Amino acid sequence: MHKIIMAVSVVIISLALVITGCAQPAGKEVTVGNKNFTEEYVVGQLMKQALEEHGFTVNLVSDLSTMALREGMEAGDIDICADYTGTAWMVHLGHEYEPGVDNNQLYQLVKEEEEANGFVWLDPMWNNNTYAMACWSEFAETNNVTTLSDLAALYRENEGKVDTFIDFEYSTRPDGLRALEKYYNFEVAESTLKTGAPGASLLALQGRQTEVVMVFGTDPLIAKHGWHVFQDDKAFFPPYDLTPYVRTEVLDKYPEIADILNELVATFPGGGKPATPAIVAQGQQAWQEFNARVDIDKLEPDEAAHEYLVEQGLVK
Repeated sequence: MHKIIMAVSVVIISLALVITGCAQPAGKEVTVGNKNFTEEYVVGQLMKQALEEHGFTVNLVSDLSTMALREGMEAGDIDICADYTGTAWMVHLGHEYEPGVDNNQLYQLVKEEEEANGFVWLDPMWNNNTYAMACWSEFAETNNVTTLSDLAALYRENEGKVDTFIDFEYSTRPDGLRALEKYYNFEVAESTLKTGAPGASLLALQGRQTEVVMVFGTDPLIAKHGWHVFQDDKAFFPPYDLTPYVRTEVLDKYPEIADILNELVATFPGGGKPATPAIVAQGQQAWQEFNARVDIDKLEPDEAAHEYLVEQGLVK
């Protein structure tokens, strides 16, 4: 009789455990997406590892084009990604960019319009990975030029004869060199202007074969060589600030995601605060150095991200 009671008790306990197990909520699971270049590989890993530290199971979908990433977000196949404010405004939302809109204004415009699309844009990283003009630091010091207004004055003083190298695309696109010249009131002499394939301008400056080149704001060679990037003091270039954003329904389900990712953003210059020219310059430098860890030091993106998160005390 005792054995029967024991057997029944075991069955009841087992059933109770099964029922209890079924009633327990499923684990927290999200899908993070990133694009197909160094900076995006890194930010994808940063978000993935930060979320995993807080108990999330994270599926990472990598190597996506800009449009594939957006389509994944819109379809609900991807829950979280980080994209650029300029890309969102002009590509995803279809607006024509007008020079003079600063980083804060464009971020707010994107954030407000995206709410109606079911997306919440979190705090931006203020790294402004946009077009820029750069030179060796000695050139900037010798000619006492810091901003694009200073550089424009130098072109005017020298009748445009400053050795300059830009990408083919930048020489022809509507927001390229000709628009920059008009906006800042200068002209590069044809005799000193060179154009080439993407990356050629960087190699030319590295080899000291030119004086001023077109770069992107977070190119790692800027950090490697300490190049001077001219401050866009009249806000001609569209801001491209890397910003995590989340599908609204996912954030409603897991509201802690906002705190986790905003805490990550806060480790970068000015994170969580309004942008200033100094903050943007610091943010660009931070990401130049971050990209250099992968492109120059040859760390894998997940290794570079993990080292950074450990340094910042966000993961163990």
